[in-house]
Amino acid sequence: MTSPYAIQVINLTHTYISKKEEIVALKSVSFDVSPSEFVALVGSSGCGKSTLLSLIAGIFPSTHGKILLYGQEVRGPTPLTGYMLQKDGLLEWRTVEQNLTLGLEIQRQATREKIAHARFLLGQMGLSHVLHHFPSQLSGGMRQRVALVRTLAVQPEILLLDEPFSALDIQNKLHLEELLIQVLREHKKTAVLVTHDLEEAIAMADRIIVLGGQPGEIRRTLEVPDEIRSLSPLKARGHALFRPLFEELWREVERP
Repeated sequence: MTSPYAIQVINLTHTYISKKEEIVALKSVSFDVSPSEFVALVGSSGCGKSTLLSLIAGIFPSTHGKILLYGQEVRGPTPLTGYMLQKDGLLEWRTVEQNLTLGLEIQRQATREKIAHARFLLGQMGLSHVLHHFPSQLSGGMRQRVALVRTLAVQPEILLLDEPFSALDIQNKLHLEELLIQVLREHKKTAVLVTHDLEEAIAMADRIIVLGGQPGEIRRTLEVPDEIRSLSPLKARGHALFRPLFEELWREVERP
C-alpha cells in the first residue's frame, strides 16, 4: 500500500558516541510530512536540527526509531532525496554545466534528456549565459542558484535544505527564496528546510516545527495561515498576520 506521507519520522532518538562521552542529540522526535508540503525546522543552536536533516537523508543511521520515505525505511542515502547545504560545494575545476551533471554522473543517469532538463532549470534561474563559466567567475548568489539546480537535476522527490541562503546578502536571499518556491510549486516537490531565520521559515513554509532543548525535542508545531502561504515570500513579509506570527515563533524559540 502506498504511504500517504512523503516523510514519517517515528520516535527518533540519536546519540553521538565518542571514546570519552555519549551525547544525545535528539530524543523521541516524531512527525509526518505530506507530499508537496514545505516544512521548516527552527530552534536554538544545538537542538539537533541539522542532525535530523542528515538522518532523513540517510547519511548515518539513527540509534533508535525510524524514518520512512514514501513508506520505505531509510537505510542509507537514496535518490528520493536531494540535499543542499549552506556551502555550495561547486567543484572549481568543472564548468557550471559539468557541476550540474555531477549528481547525474554519480547516479549513472547522465542521459541526454536529463542533461537537457538541468539546462532548462538553469534557464529558470536566469543563468543560461553562465553554462560554460567556472565557479570562480560567479557571484555568491549565482553559485547558490547553480547548487540548487544541481540538487534538482537528479529529480529528487524530497529536497532537504540546510540553511542554503544564510551566507547571502538580503537581496540575493529574497531572490532565491522566490525562485525556490516557484520551482517547488511548479514541480510539486516536498521540502524540509533547516533555518535560524524565523522570517524565512514563515515566508516559505506551510508548517513550522520548533525544536528545543538538549537533547532536541519537538516543542510545538505552527501552521502558517493560508493568507500568508498563498503569497510569494517577499509579499508574505508584508502581510498583517506576518509580524504577530513572527513574535509568537520568536517567543517559542527563545523559551528556556
